[in-house]
Amino acid sequence: MDQLTILKLGGSAITDKARECTPDIPAIQRIADQLRDYNLPLILLHGGGSYAHPFVTRSSIDRGLRDRSQLRSIAETEFYLSQLTRIICASLLLRNKLPVPFHPMSFVTFDEGKVKRVLLDPIRKALRAGLLPLLHGDLVFDESQGIGVLSGDRLASLIGLRLGASRVLLGSDVDGVYSENPKTFPNATLIPEVTSENFRLVLDASRGPSGDATGGMGEKVRQALRLAKNGCECYIFNLREKNALSRLLERDRINGTRFVPWKNSRKSSRRSRRQA
Repeated sequence: MDQLTILKLGGSAITDKARECTPDIPAIQRIADQLRDYNLPLILLHGGGSYAHPFVTRSSIDRGLRDRSQLRSIAETEFYLSQLTRIICASLLLRNKLPVPFHPMSFVTFDEGKVKRVLLDPIRKALRAGLLPLLHGDLVFDESQGIGVLSGDRLASLIGLRLGASRVLLGSDVDGVYSENPKTFPNATLIPEVTSENFRLVLDASRGPSGDATGGMGEKVRQALRLAKNGCECYIFNLREKNALSRLLERDRINGTRFVPWKNSRKSSRRSRRQA
């Protein structure tokens, strides 16, 4: 698994989050084009975007299962997430990539919001067979709260540490982590590299209100730091920038934020895999 890359497609980059259940088909096709000739081990994840967040926030199921009126939102979220997965699968199949969907609700459980069980053997076997595992952020059952939200970013971190990935790439609709929210503050500056010396400043910069049910940029930064602390390189980058994904896969330099692996952290990475 030393050459394994985990790529997460942010929901903001592949859907129109202003309109429920609306895919950005050209963006998905551009991503599939850039994956066409990549043949090293890869796990692909996608966020829910407008296929999940509206149903989660409307019913507050991200705060746990409290009454039966929320059950419909759980069913709707799973139904529409599967639709988005099928759209991505179709684009990949048309380019001779061989995706196999895995739904986290069926192999991850929580207890009080923390991962309690995770079964990754089928994903390992799919990789060894030469298939492309395709996962997504999802609702998962929680033994104490009934239901919980497993964000795509957290899932990327969890699987990256458990499987010993060499790097995790978190695609977004902005170039990376900025000193302030670039959508609100035009003069915000991009932070190109995050290390063990400047990570607290980056954490502070990523904090702030988010309409995203899974935490927006703040969640990406927290999971990227978790990976870096445990010896795994991580990038937050703009999926919408032309050829940024293909260049990053080939390890070319791009605009983005690189989270540098902390020194002497592979041993802690093995511990984290057991605890994740």
